[in-house]
Amino acid sequence: MDTIMQPLMEYYNRYFSKQPMAEERGLGWQNLERQIRNKPVNCMNMLRMHPEAFKNLCTTLEQRYNLRSTDNISIDEMVAIFLVTCGQNASQRFVGMTFGRSQETAYRKFHEVLDAVERLACEYLKTPTTTSLQHYPRKLQEDSRYWPFFSGFVGALDGTHVKVMVGGSDAVGYFDRNGQKSLNIMAICDLNMIFKYAWLGAAGSTHDSLVLQYAIDGDPLFPRPPIGKYYLVDSGYANKRGFLAPYRGSSRENIRYHLSEFDAGAPRNKKELYNRWHASLRSVIERTFGVWKKKWTILDNLPRYDVKTQNRIVHATMVLHNFIRLHRIPDADFEDENVTARDSRGRRFAEGELNRLEEEEGTNDGQYMNNVRDEIANMLWNVRRH
Repeated sequence: MDTIMQPLMEYYNRYFSKQPMAEERGLGWQNLERQIRNKPVNCMNMLRMHPEAFKNLCTTLEQRYNLRSTDNISIDEMVAIFLVTCGQNASQRFVGMTFGRSQETAYRKFHEVLDAVERLACEYLKTPTTTSLQHYPRKLQEDSRYWPFFSGFVGALDGTHVKVMVGGSDAVGYFDRNGQKSLNIMAICDLNMIFKYAWLGAAGSTHDSLVLQYAIDGDPLFPRPPIGKYYLVDSGYANKRGFLAPYRGSSRENIRYHLSEFDAGAPRNKKELYNRWHASLRSVIERTFGVWKKKWTILDNLPRYDVKTQNRIVHATMVLHNFIRLHRIPDADFEDENVTARDSRGRRFAEGELNRLEEEEGTNDGQYMNNVRDEIANMLWNVRRH
């Protein structure tokens, strides 16, 4: 009888008998907190921000955005759980072990902080108003490389890909040009590497120019440039009113654009000279994407979340990016001039894409912007010759 009952009792004890949960002491956080307090570089490595920025973030989320501690876990530990998850792309199992918490606690606190950080967007990822877009950026005016040639500049716009987990028949549309499942995220930034606008949720197979059109048509808050102003875009977008693109090369005319292409020699004509400085000014969006992805590796590594949650993480990490930048606390990631997004590369047009862009450029809005571009190219060329 014992040989029959023993395995039955073991099975019962393992799967049905409810034992008290082991007490969570958060000893892991106590150890991490000491490391962060003693060496700021440890805070940068683990939480991806300076200790002062971390302290400000915890205070802001608690006092203004309704994040609440409990008797068992502090605000600081909750925020640290979220930052380690996003900064290290850590699994909830790993985070639970690191902090001495259950996997369920790590999951719950991650989502509580995610909710609070998204609420922070109303303060730190605000869409610019038409009035604010009328102003000339001070940093632009102070740089003789770009001023007064690109005096209508109000930001740089581009798309980047963020990996996502999606399965079944829904996965087809998410495969990007590299054969990976991703989201195509469109963003606008200013010269201070601050995100000013983002359009989230487009599937990875969607061309950049279509994502822009979805934002213009589908979002009443899209910050349309006022008359005489424009965003700098690359050759994947049409050169049309409000969006200033480079001269695009063809089989008949080789026109260099990317900065690395000019390592072989100086610009040969006014189109290449224009492209050279256009690429230089527009590169701020590539650097911004690069810093953002370098800090928050959850965006660029093996995805762990579904489309909806990954979109929310994209939004939240953009808010954190701006929070760090706007507090003007020294941060080595922002000072790295060589960092760019990994998917920053030359354009490869699918069949029909180039024709569609050229059709847009043949409209009245396209002709208007072609004239603006020619005028800038002529100004740059005349200054160089004299």
